[in-house]
Amino acid sequence: MLSPSITNYLQQAAREARTEMPERTTSLFDAGLLDSFSLVEFVSLLEEEYGVRVSDAELKPSNFDTIAKIEAFVSQTKVADL
Repeated sequence: MLSPSITNYLQQAAREARTEMPERTTSLFDAGLLDSFSLVEFVSLLEEEYGVRVSDAELKPSNFDTIAKIEAFVSQTKVADL
């Protein structure tokens, strides 16, 4: 499950896009919550919130396309950092 600050970020993006929060497996990019510009800001928030580091190679939309993918990415990255 995503932290409250990450969820709040996505909820705010949904309000700005005038849409509902998508399901866990719905594309955040297709829903208009993220784009190539906001992805960098979003990943910075993830790094700060979870204490993970996203490499340049990992900074691609496919890793952050859905809530489920974000949760999996953060879980994998946190385990790798241990």
